[in-house]
Amino acid sequence: MPAPTVNRTVRVVFTALLLDILAFTIILPLFPRLLQHYRDIESGTEGTLFDCTIHLINDFKILVSTDRSGAATNAKWDLVLLGGLMGSLFSFLQFVAAPIIGRLSDWLGRRKTLLLTMIGNILSTLTWCFANTFSLFLLSRVIGGLSEGNVQLSVAIISDVTTKETRSWGLALVGIAFAVAFTIGPALGAFFASIDLRSSLPFLVEWGLNPYSAPALLALGLLTIETMYLYAFLPETSTIKRESQDNPDSKESADSTPSQTQTQTQTAAHRLRNLQALNASHFLHLLIFSGMEFTLTFLTFDVFDFTHMQQGKFLGYIGILSSLIQGGYVRRSAHRLGEKRIVVQGVTACAMGLAVIAGMVAFQGSIAWLYVGATFLAITSATVVNCLTSIASMQCDPEVESASAREQDPRLARGRALGQFRGRGQLGRALGPVVACSLYWFGGPAWCYGLGAVAMTGVVAFVCVLVPSTKEKGVEGKEAKKD
Repeated sequence: MPAPTVNRTVRVVFTALLLDILAFTIILPLFPRLLQHYRDIESGTEGTLFDCTIHLINDFKILVSTDRSGAATNAKWDLVLLGGLMGSLFSFLQFVAAPIIGRLSDWLGRRKTLLLTMIGNILSTLTWCFANTFSLFLLSRVIGGLSEGNVQLSVAIISDVTTKETRSWGLALVGIAFAVAFTIGPALGAFFASIDLRSSLPFLVEWGLNPYSAPALLALGLLTIETMYLYAFLPETSTIKRESQDNPDSKESADSTPSQTQTQTQTAAHRLRNLQALNASHFLHLLIFSGMEFTLTFLTFDVFDFTHMQQGKFLGYIGILSSLIQGGYVRRSAHRLGEKRIVVQGVTACAMGLAVIAGMVAFQGSIAWLYVGATFLAITSATVVNCLTSIASMQCDPEVESASAREQDPRLARGRALGQFRGRGQLGRALGPVVACSLYWFGGPAWCYGLGAVAMTGVVAFVCVLVPSTKEKGVEGKEAKKD
């Protein structure tokens, strides 16, 4: 594929992904007070889903709580646990949908599959706009969880058009899109949450217009623009390298020999084992990191009573720092140093950040310590998932793996393999919030983040031993000497 076409395709993917994640992050700083809103209007009303859910939480609390000091009776902590359950549900639905979306993109094409998922995202956000009950809000999250395929398809598209040498450069843009969106999106959500459309559009109140319809409407607009942009400018990429492989006149086909094919088949088995290790690493990392990340807004709400705007500024700080690290360090250094080394640095930073936050709560530290911990977490956000994804995508590279080998073992088809990789990560994201919020609920934030730091230290060891390296040992040694 010509370099100008590659750059143009990557640019289209980056722009669309930025719009998508902006729409996704708008709701993040609103979650604690949004759930509080539904509690205020539905708690105590017999028969509502929210009331039934809170009753179940209270019954569970009475059944298992042995804390006589009342640590598990904080009403705010009930919202933490409820928020964790909702976050887990959203990610579990992505875990179910991701492999299906991946296989569909191999069969139907990346472009068509992506446009289909965008229809679901628009429907999800439209439902949120008019969610005057907790049941409707939950329905919007279910639709969104089943429809979210933009990230994994963006990774597949970039992997289609880049080589091993430029893979980390292209996928770093995915991380930059996340970082920029997490910088701007929460602040936009916090600002638009201050606008109550019920006063200016009273005729829509009976249709479900609510205090949080303004940020929902903004997200709907962003997703609509993204869909039209993708329809107009995104080319199909899933057949690009397959066509070059199937061309009998290509140099690769002309030079192939039976011995090379046998080596490539053995390499396929080795790469499948690599994918298993990468899937496990992705799951374990996100199980811990996503859970701790999800509870951050509840932590700041519980400990420092942050407002919407303070939440937005806090998440914005993490996003800005993460984007700077992505663009200034990861994008330039990943291929030179090796993606594995960057992953190790990221999970180590996560363990340190969680330890700092645990110490801040235990010793009643100031907000400054919260930002110190957030700095380490920004490093993690900028490095780990992006580089793990890059390594996973390299296991499916057609220039390394012959077409005939992949036909014998379809598990190396890029859409399928990356769909499963993302699915394992989403399973971690599904379990992480409910596990972390349960720890927070039972033991308080100090225990929650302290145990998270210990668990992430174990992930550091797992990554060092089992994650495959993308550089030859001799090359790594030379780079280490240079450093």
